[in-house]
Amino acid sequence: MIYLELSTSDEKNYIERLYKSFARGRDFELFLNHFLKKIGFQEVVTTKYVGDNGIDLTCSRPGIDLQGIDTMNYYVQAKRYKPTNKVQAKEIRDLKGSTKRDKQGNVLNNNYINVFITTSSFTKGAINEAESNPNMPTILIDGKTLLNMCIDNGVAFSYKPVFDEDMLKEILKKYSQSNSTVTNNSDDYLVERNITANDIRARILIIPQIIRNSIDDNNSSVNVEINGQFQTLNLDKSHRYIGGVTQIYKDCGLINDDNSFVQKKSKWKIKDDKLIVNIE
Repeated sequence: MIYLELSTSDEKNYIERLYKSFARGRDFELFLNHFLKKIGFQEVVTTKYVGDNGIDLTCSRPGIDLQGIDTMNYYVQAKRYKPTNKVQAKEIRDLKGSTKRDKQGNVLNNNYINVFITTSSFTKGAINEAESNPNMPTILIDGKTLLNMCIDNGVAFSYKPVFDEDMLKEILKKYSQSNSTVTNNSDDYLVERNITANDIRARILIIPQIIRNSIDDNNSSVNVEINGQFQTLNLDKSHRYIGGVTQIYKDCGLINDDNSFVQKKSKWKIKDDKLIVNIE
């Protein structure tokens, strides 16, 4: 699927609609609970609502230690701000400088990263403040970033199919040289078919239908050139497949020395009453 980039006007419109979707700050905090889970965080908790002080959400991400020694905790401040009302440096400083407590006053784990999420944006001073102390990292997620993360993760966005005529023209251009019927002396391959693990296991090369239709019903064998090597090989009674291809599969890398299989693609055409097959 191809994702189309939002225009600036669409972006501003969606950010405004996102902001207005939350009647109050608490609604934004509850939404972020779902959002954080959706993007892979664990132990997501929206703290008890008491005024507007303290941490709004807590969450974590495990490391590689099975006992969770290197689990990282995230303390999230959420601000439902009008898109034109930018977050100031003081608010970042307050988040960084305070002892981490939930809204009930309980001290939180010190192994943490601060996260500030807003529906608006950040002043240059706020960005500088967030970056001022590498030992106390603060992640900033503004309305634009939040919008794109919601789109990428399918949160609050559904998709309407858009007809892409240019893509259709590219498809037609790619296949414009292909023929719908078998013709002799064609320089173009007519059809492609995957050689599956089952084909390799059974040591058969299945013949595509369009090629099969050109083989005389009375034939019990067929002249075939596979990757430049000419051979006469046996057909099954129904002309569904060619047998005796074990060595061919080995030569073409479909059967390894340890008898493991490598699935590949075959391309077919007919030239001078001979099947031409390219395995790649």
